Amino acid sequence: MQTIKYEFNDGTTSEIEVTDELYALHLELVQQEKRDHWRETRRHISLYYLMENGVDFIDNASDSFAAVELRENEEKIKQAISKLLPEQQALIKKVFYEGKTITEIAKAENVGKSAIANRLTRIYIKIKKFLK
Repeated sequence: MQTIKYEFNDGTTSEIEVTDELYALHLELVQQEKRDHWRETRRHISLYYLMENGVDFIDNASDSFAAVELRENEEKIKQAISKLLPEQQALIKKVFYEGKTITEIAKAENVGKSAIANRLTRIYIKIKKFLK
């Protein structure tokens, strides 16, 4: 008679006495599982193997609602910007897409920084109205 030890997910263990024939079959199944695991992981690591060993991955699908909401907001903002005057759209493009500072824009247009800041404030107010 041989003893097979089982370990359950909750941490408890159980030992069962079996015949030599059943024990040999059990050993063969364990070896087959090891060979299958080796074949599966010789080029990569099995996802199931990682999960069994406590490695967990973030499920990005759980944030799909947030992603959809973000896309909708981006679309609303694009529509609001399209309703601005061409000069205002150009200023938004310089600040947010080209990454220019208020100082750089003011120097290029030969105006004060406060003039550019005031234009941006008026643009933000307009966009806010369009988004409501």
